[in-house]
Amino acid sequence: MNDLDLLISALQTSPNNLALAQVLAPQLVQASRWVDIITLLAALAQQHDAPAAIVQSVDQARARLAELQAQASAVRLAEPLPVAHDDLEHLANFAPLNKERNTVRFADVGGMDTLKAVAQMKIVQPFANPALFKKYGKTAGGGILLYGPPGCGKTYFAKAIAGECDAAFFNVGIHDILNLYVGNSERNVQRLFATARSQRPAILFIDELDALGRKRDLMRHSNLTSTINAFLAELDGAVSDNDNLLVIGATNAPWDIDSAFKRPGRFDQLLFVPPPDAKARQAILDLHLTKRPCETDLDTTRLSQDTEQFSGADLAALVDEAASRVLTEVLGGGAERPITQADLLAARKPMKASTQEWLATARNYVEYANEGGDYSDVAQYLDGAGQSKRGKFGFF
Repeated sequence: MNDLDLLISALQTSPNNLALAQVLAPQLVQASRWVDIITLLAALAQQHDAPAAIVQSVDQARARLAELQAQASAVRLAEPLPVAHDDLEHLANFAPLNKERNTVRFADVGGMDTLKAVAQMKIVQPFANPALFKKYGKTAGGGILLYGPPGCGKTYFAKAIAGECDAAFFNVGIHDILNLYVGNSERNVQRLFATARSQRPAILFIDELDALGRKRDLMRHSNLTSTINAFLAELDGAVSDNDNLLVIGATNAPWDIDSAFKRPGRFDQLLFVPPPDAKARQAILDLHLTKRPCETDLDTTRLSQDTEQFSGADLAALVDEAASRVLTEVLGGGAERPITQADLLAARKPMKASTQEWLATARNYVEYANEGGDYSDVAQYLDGAGQSKRGKFGFF
């Protein structure tokens, strides 16, 4: 994300910040971001104390958009939507992952001890002891939203939850729900929930939830509205009860998800999946190295301390790169040998943590859009990592 996009994100979270808007306005004009100008600055330009830079940029944007609209007035802008199909040919088929194949448990997840403890109380135990929890007015099921940087194990953790609950696990991508034909996306939603209810206890895992639950003011396709309404109706259990049905959403951008998705009764529990800490990084490295021939005296403790902010995917890539270096040497005529500490350190040297861009974006939302406390876990993580200090307008 470049500096301009960071400024836009900051203003979206603090829309009445005139000082920030004044800095942003000329940069948007220079980049010809006319729609962004109207979207972000039009309301501010009407204030009596609006800086001249904001007013001028909005006037320029309106003039340019009017010019473009006149040029496009004779152009056919959109093709008619395909006719809905009443048959089942174009609908998705949903089936749970075979329980015998889903052998993942919490013990297979490196670190995440705090997250595991939360999941035990909020998810696993209600499934294991439904009568006890019902006595206290708590039921098994509902909605959980996992969020955090990409590659930190949200999907794997959801599989571990299903394994601990001994529940049917449905791994659903947004492409499984959305359909080209009018009405079929809604049918897919109904079919998904009906299939999951027939397999209870069941867990629905929906990746990239922000693609479906995006804030309405950020959405470009209004035809998604009926699909969203159908999804929310099923999530609410308006037609059928959702006891013993847990819906887990995962996203890298929780700030883009509409508040309607996060109200009580829907995805009302947000669990932050952070980059693994040093202990977790060592556990992840050990898990990946045990699958390969290695020296017996590898110092993964040292390596874990040198990989701060690395995601689980980064650590897997590091081990894979070390193995590739050894294979390249062997295939080049060298003697077959195990992976050494030197191989791991050589593989580590050029790598950077892939979570850094996400954490840079998260800082803006912690600073400007955490009034409801949704991102308090992120703020605590950033404080612990010594990254909470901000410069002017959120830059270092």
